[in-house]
Amino acid sequence: MVMRAISSPLPSAPLTLEDVPTPHAAGPFDVVVKVAAAGVCRTDLHLLTGELPHPIPLVLGHENAGWVHEVGSEVTRVAVGDAVICYPFVSDGLSAPERSGLDTCAPTRLTPGISVDGGYAEYLLTNERSMLPVPPDADLAALAVLTDAGLAAYRACKRAASKLRPGDTAVIIGAGGLGHLAVQIVRALSPARIIAVDTNPAARELAVACGADLAVDPEALRQALPAGAHVVLDFVGVDATAAGGIAALDFGGTYIAVGVGGAVTLPLTELVEGEKHIEGVYVGTYTDLLEVTALALAGRVTPHVVRYPLEAANDALHDLAAGRVLGRAVLTPAASAHPSTTTSNEADHHV
Repeated sequence: MVMRAISSPLPSAPLTLEDVPTPHAAGPFDVVVKVAAAGVCRTDLHLLTGELPHPIPLVLGHENAGWVHEVGSEVTRVAVGDAVICYPFVSDGLSAPERSGLDTCAPTRLTPGISVDGGYAEYLLTNERSMLPVPPDADLAALAVLTDAGLAAYRACKRAASKLRPGDTAVIIGAGGLGHLAVQIVRALSPARIIAVDTNPAARELAVACGADLAVDPEALRQALPAGAHVVLDFVGVDATAAGGIAALDFGGTYIAVGVGGAVTLPLTELVEGEKHIEGVYVGTYTDLLEVTALALAGRVTPHVVRYPLEAANDALHDLAAGRVLGRAVLTPAASAHPSTTTSNEADHHV
């Protein structure tokens, strides 16, 4: 599914189904993955409407999982046929940030689906450093969403968990694709009471099903928080959620921004007298991906995914833009389909 133009507002068919050359493992550390699933992210909407710079034409898709199809001459960590999920950045590991484990800061990194062709396709070109092998019977559609949504949520929640003690309250703003994962991760990593905040009643129900102690509309948050929250994780990131999240903090509390789109503004008196902390989280490291994947494989984090055929990518994008996706949308190429059982944490989309 190829993006050939930028258009705002989102057109009815922003992507076109095309036959393109199959990528090959030309470099010694290249890996070609046969795509089993590609997550649909709000970042994809920003790319389509020109809010983020990128090349044209482009195949979107930065949350990817599948089976190794072809490897370069020096690849030793994975073999053809292995089930894998793909760390979202491709780099050589030689820069100072990477040597410290911060692949997110690699100065020459490539990002499939954003700076080079991604996983809205039958095959994806990546590299050995981005491979994370998983069990052959793993649900690759569910694990695919961990490579960005789960990765960012885990990094934020891991930071939050280091600050949360028994009796503390954590607030999670936005119970969507990242937020429903965050509820489960905070539950797995900390003893905190969890309050989820969302305007969508269905998302609030999902948050409770995922382990939130309470899920409320934004207008009801203050009433649910008489003593304030020690950590607020904001997965929406607009002006109103930033202001409301910071206002909800107790003394010494921390506001962690993951979603972007708004701005943080507050008087320095409030910052100083409340000893408030403001932090940001950007994606996550390869180690973070290892850890959140381990939680998922152990059954402690279960992504709620809505599956679409690859050729229904435009439907998925419009459903996401309209707020009709509960959990995370995932594209599944027909050529990579394999028998699976729909459970209570999955939903199917029919064209």
